[in-house]
Amino acid sequence: MWSALSTFCIRNRFWLLVSLFAITAVFGFFATKVKMTYDFAKIIPKDDPDYVDYVKFKETFGEDGNILVIGVQSKHIFELGFFNDWYDLSNDLEKTEGVEKVVSLAKAYNLVRDDSMRRLSIQSLLTQKFKNQEEVDSFKRFIGHLKFYDGLLYNSDSNVTLIAVTLKKKELDSKARIPLVRSIEARANAFGAKHNCQMHFSGLPYVRTIMSSKVADEIKIFTFLSILITAVFIFLFFRFFSAVILSLVVVVIGVIATLGCLAMFDYKITILTGILPPLMVIIGVQNCIYLLNVYHQEYTTHGNKMKAITRLISKNGLPLFLTNVTTAVGFMVFSFSGSAMLDQFSVVSGIIIMLVYVVSLVFIPIVYSYLPPPKPKHTKHLDGKRLNKALDYCNYLIYNRRKTIYIITGILLVLSIYGSFKVKNLGYVVDDLPEKDPVYMDLKFFEKNLKGTLPFEIRVDTKQNGGVKDYATLQKINRLEKELHKYSEFSKPMSVVDILKFANQGMHDGDDRYFMVPNVVDISNIVDYLPKQEYSKSIIKSMVDSNYRVARISVQMADIGSQKMKVLSKSVQLKIDSIFPKENYDVKITGTSAIFLKGNDYLIDNLIQSMISALIIISIMMAFLFFSWRMVLISLIPNLIPLIMTFGIMGFFGIRLKPSTIIIFSIAYGIVVDFTIHYLAKYRHALKKNNWDMKIAIPESLIEAGPSIIYTAVALFAGFIIFAASNFGGTVALGVLTSLSLIFGMFMNLLLLPSILLSLEKSINAKKELGVTLIEIDPEDSED
Repeated sequence: MWSALSTFCIRNRFWLLVSLFAITAVFGFFATKVKMTYDFAKIIPKDDPDYVDYVKFKETFGEDGNILVIGVQSKHIFELGFFNDWYDLSNDLEKTEGVEKVVSLAKAYNLVRDDSMRRLSIQSLLTQKFKNQEEVDSFKRFIGHLKFYDGLLYNSDSNVTLIAVTLKKKELDSKARIPLVRSIEARANAFGAKHNCQMHFSGLPYVRTIMSSKVADEIKIFTFLSILITAVFIFLFFRFFSAVILSLVVVVIGVIATLGCLAMFDYKITILTGILPPLMVIIGVQNCIYLLNVYHQEYTTHGNKMKAITRLISKNGLPLFLTNVTTAVGFMVFSFSGSAMLDQFSVVSGIIIMLVYVVSLVFIPIVYSYLPPPKPKHTKHLDGKRLNKALDYCNYLIYNRRKTIYIITGILLVLSIYGSFKVKNLGYVVDDLPEKDPVYMDLKFFEKNLKGTLPFEIRVDTKQNGGVKDYATLQKINRLEKELHKYSEFSKPMSVVDILKFANQGMHDGDDRYFMVPNVVDISNIVDYLPKQEYSKSIIKSMVDSNYRVARISVQMADIGSQKMKVLSKSVQLKIDSIFPKENYDVKITGTSAIFLKGNDYLIDNLIQSMISALIIISIMMAFLFFSWRMVLISLIPNLIPLIMTFGIMGFFGIRLKPSTIIIFSIAYGIVVDFTIHYLAKYRHALKKNNWDMKIAIPESLIEAGPSIIYTAVALFAGFIIFAASNFGGTVALGVLTSLSLIFGMFMNLLLLPSILLSLEKSINAKKELGVTLIEIDPEDSED
């Protein structure tokens, strides 16, 4: 089959090249249509009960994560010049296209009783700027009596005030989001510069926008860096430009195909899919290194260019296919997680990995068939003194220091297992941002001064229309609010009860003693006095549904992490259950924070299953190679130990287990096992060639497979390590830990695997274990 394929490729090389570039052009067309995502990735499946409840909540009350918060800390807040400029800023922001409304000290409202109209009218506290300091002082005293705003817009203890900017959904879901947020940020910073104070920004729209901007920037930077590093290492290995140019063509096609594939499937670029273009460069280059190295080895053996090119496909097509399949499996098992985010990542990566395999297997042999044969200087790298010296030393260690290899491996394994017990499963909403990042620092500023900006929602379903108006229900909501107020993680709760309290105060001419739940007699009168507007424009629209059946209790909270969130949610749920009888009420915790942090645990459980699936699938593939479970077990050892060592490093260095770190293991395993396949393929061929003599076959196979393994490991290490420069902690961990796994894997396959085979020489029947396969991986013996 592979011999026929090689003949087909050479005979139809021109049209294959034309077809290849035509397909690339199609991918390029779609790549221009790829879009960024401006939302947190959807981790929990759509049919998850909690997610279904969250969707219903948003349908009833609107988005809970559409408020951008601007904060400032200053002792001059209630000074004339400062406050008037704050007033101008608030009004300026409200007039901005894409802003729905603005709430601040300068854009606050009061409910004023109007008996002639029998209603409470909504009146702005300010309609113009203050003229003197006395007016500012009077306003400060007046707003101090409006307890509705107490702790909501101003913290008198720390002299912090904020502007809450509600953004329109249309802009939030489009690329207009970034310039809108940047415009708001620029205007606020201009205010800060004028008054020599630092402005702070937070809220989910801001966090999402900044992260999306960073992802977009990093795609360009890391794709360029990965291509540059690829070019440098290819040149250092092979020392001629045609190898560099051809390899770059292959990986650039991979990048174009990646972006085009995302657009074809209508997937948007997320923090995870954003690393696919540079990842495909890194993974694609190993095919190029392997093919170039084998081509030169073949040519130096017999000096026939066309025979070397034909064998490049016939002899190496299947082993290279298997190595790419194992790599693809390492990515595609994430489809089992049930997460839309990881499903998109796995599908695109799996498709592109196999596409790059086809491109490299067709493109490189065909182009070299047009080029002149390699000159001695082009194959000089095969006789590299340093490389050969390193491989000779490996053989020396294998034959003379096997016990040392086992002891060192055992010590590292024990230490790694010990370190693995130190790994913690803990996730945060802004998990991937470093502590010195301005977004992270601003989030902590709001947590310190205003208890946080992340939404935590409680939905109260009374199970009957008009149930929210019931006095007993209002008292229960008020009681729950008092309980929530006791938690240091929560800001001031807000619900329909607070609006009724505010209305009650307005009904009594602003007397703050009446900021309380109206009694059962007054409730009906107060509801009648509320502004007679359509429900869609009502002041209580965001707190109760149109049938007065479902109410909402909304608080803002700190980013406390998934573990504390579990404890907090359980505690709050106990309070809820003690206040609201389940037979009369259906009360659930929801909101962006709860759903996002629940997704962390969901992913951890499912990704562990995915990783186990990768081990099983790849093990089955190895069984197809050697038709021997003993050889499968032997081949697993040098591939599992690097993963355990990497896990131990995570424990010793305090790297937490989270979605962005756990995917490392499946990816690394899928790549490291390629080293084993390359070595065992050469080892099997050497056994057949040397009459099944293992002592001769082991050093010979190491000399043949060693250069490709070392070149690939070094190039992949350099490619992955560039992610250490990322702004996202998860991407940094992916780069550093995957790089370490590959280096560990290289040493395990160059030293431990041959040592195990040599130690088991007497107990392994080489011809039986390696002579029979379900698929022929080395067709050379059947060729002339």
